[in-house]
Amino acid sequence: MNTAQFPLGWHTVDQDRNIEAFCVGPTEGEHDAPRGTVLLLQEIFGVNAAIRTIATKLSEKGYIVVCADVFGHVERRVDLGYTEADRKRGFALMQAYDPEMALDHCNAIVQWARHLPGSNGKLAVVGFCIGGLLALRYAARFQCDAAVSFYGVRVHEHLDELRAIDCPLQYHVGEEDTHILPEHRDIVAQAVSGMENASVFTYAGAKHGFFNPLREEAFNRDAFLAADERMLSLLARSLR
Repeated sequence: MNTAQFPLGWHTVDQDRNIEAFCVGPTEGEHDAPRGTVLLLQEIFGVNAAIRTIATKLSEKGYIVVCADVFGHVERRVDLGYTEADRKRGFALMQAYDPEMALDHCNAIVQWARHLPGSNGKLAVVGFCIGGLLALRYAARFQCDAAVSFYGVRVHEHLDELRAIDCPLQYHVGEEDTHILPEHRDIVAQAVSGMENASVFTYAGAKHGFFNPLREEAFNRDAFLAADERMLSLLARSLR
């Protein structure tokens, strides 16, 4: 793959609808071609430093990574930190955005990404928090080769879509996650219990946001390492 041709950074996917994505590709010389594409879906804090770091680490494994600007139809290129003011702004954006429009924009990004240099056409969708819910809803509606949800919120309210997913999926959640009640976590686990290649992983002592090393109050190294290994294993199997 000639990385000089790869569209690094922010790119417009659909100018008429103001759809944008932040893209990261494999490092030159590390891989002849990516094994597939990862659609990466943000928390309420936007395509911020944490999401860009995860995207870069996935690109180092040989994948094309496209980070959807989920809030883009409300406010473009949101990039928040973790102060109380940032949290309030993130929650306000979550209340204002349209999930249906976000899913439509995600699909436009995927169709665009499938034609990027070196793409093999395979796709995994990975999301966090609200992005974790969107990842599962996307996989239920569109063709995917794998879906990974990290502490996706309100998944228990979308069980019909959850059961409609026909690709391998993983749902990762901390046992100390106060945004996902234990009974809701159990509902999700029960819903996928009869599905082929579907797993719910819980992590003792882990809170909401445990996968994000930039959130010092939530990051859990042991949970991160276990979840990361499971995710990478799934991607390697699914995106060859």
